[in-house]
Amino acid sequence: MKRWRTSLGNERGVALVLALMILLTLTGLVLAFLSVSAFEPQISRNLADTTRARYLAEAGLEVGYNALIATADANSSWTGLLASATTSSPWVILSTPTTPGPSVALNAVSLPGLDSTSGIYTVSVRNDYQAADSALTGTTVDPGGVSTDANIGTKIVIMRATGSYNNAVKTLEVVVKRLALPPLPGAVNIPGNQADTYINTQNFEIDGRDYACSSSCDSAANWTTTDPADKRKYALSTQTGTQQNVGMTYEARVESAFNSDDKKASVRGKSEVDGSFTTGLNTIQADSSLNPNVMSGFLAKLAAFPGTTVLQSTMACPMVFAGRADTAPDGKPNSTRPALSNGGGACSSLLPASNTVNGCVGVCVDLGTRDNPKLVYFRGQLDTSSNFTGLRLNTASGDPPIKGAGILVVEDGDLKNYGTFDWDGIVIVTGAYTSAAFYSGSITKVRGALAALESQAGERSGYFEFYLNANANQFSIKNSKQNVDMVQTMRALHAMSSWREI
Repeated sequence: MKRWRTSLGNERGVALVLALMILLTLTGLVLAFLSVSAFEPQISRNLADTTRARYLAEAGLEVGYNALIATADANSSWTGLLASATTSSPWVILSTPTTPGPSVALNAVSLPGLDSTSGIYTVSVRNDYQAADSALTGTTVDPGGVSTDANIGTKIVIMRATGSYNNAVKTLEVVVKRLALPPLPGAVNIPGNQADTYINTQNFEIDGRDYACSSSCDSAANWTTTDPADKRKYALSTQTGTQQNVGMTYEARVESAFNSDDKKASVRGKSEVDGSFTTGLNTIQADSSLNPNVMSGFLAKLAAFPGTTVLQSTMACPMVFAGRADTAPDGKPNSTRPALSNGGGACSSLLPASNTVNGCVGVCVDLGTRDNPKLVYFRGQLDTSSNFTGLRLNTASGDPPIKGAGILVVEDGDLKNYGTFDWDGIVIVTGAYTSAAFYSGSITKVRGALAALESQAGERSGYFEFYLNANANQFSIKNSKQNVDMVQTMRALHAMSSWREI
């Protein structure tokens, strides 16, 4: 009995056992720490690769967005782009146009100056035809189906960009919207509820043939036409129907202003009979595609579009553009950045912020160039007397023209030109009690289209939607699909939204 008690109380060798147990425990911990430390570089690498893949996808979205902006079908949509889509394969690889050269498909593309080992991205688009797309786009799904872009007014596609680097992949999706231009069937369009026209000069031309420039577009000599029939428009167009306050059709109301052979010879374009080239009254035609509802719908979307800035012109503070003869420090002509004023004092709060950019003292507005067209939007004030000038154009003798490119809108107020005005793109004068008027000493050149639309039906006699003064030095409106397409591909008419990671 004593021997067992002695053996049980003997602690010799315990230290060895405990040491072995601690050693095993520490060995396990060391192995665990070593294992974790081996994974940390891989975890860091995966995080870095995933971040890089996301940046590649973001780059793909930007490249794709620019490609969509530059892609314009004849109907201002992306129907041609989506033509190959099917229900089983709705995504279409996007291509980006290159100049010169063919378009490049955005499929497994590397960043400029890098090869594929630095990562690639792929960009594809599909139509917004799926039932769940309404939650993304904020509008009803496209009734045209998978391979068309039939949404009226606002064209919409879903764009997806996938970035890949090593084994990391990230995919981003956005909604891209394009505000489609309204149809412009004539070089001059008078499609409102009144079409009162006054032409008291023979020094004008309204030409519906298609004009384009192939080299320096600043030279008038480089604007020429080959007159393709599919691009030809009427000289003047009106809406269909009868102008009630005079009891004659809108078309006849416009035609009555051309009361001499010289005036009739100055309107040229598409024949209302067979579409061939002609001159005279046969190139003045009613067309139902542009009317007050179409124009008001377009302007409502335009004013609400992201990036649109509307400048307010009031009867107390009417807006005036004055020409600038000086040259900007950057060497660019200040004719595209005229000074804007509206009477000073209390009116100054309606002007955009003052700036001294490019030598401008006070407030100057960038009217854009053909390389960078702009949207310039003035909203006036309802004036039932029809005497409110929403925007006045002035240039002193010898000054360069007030010049711009893009879309110029004057709503609810007259546009009156007393100076020299040169515009590439579209000029829209619209709203209530409005007029596009060109006065003594003025010189006007528009390559694209002009629209003068009166929304009221009962404006008093003696006020005109389209007015050419007897002493206007020169008035020229030439249809140019090149410039209208340039306007349609303006960034101001596009928006990207509903960014999400999938």
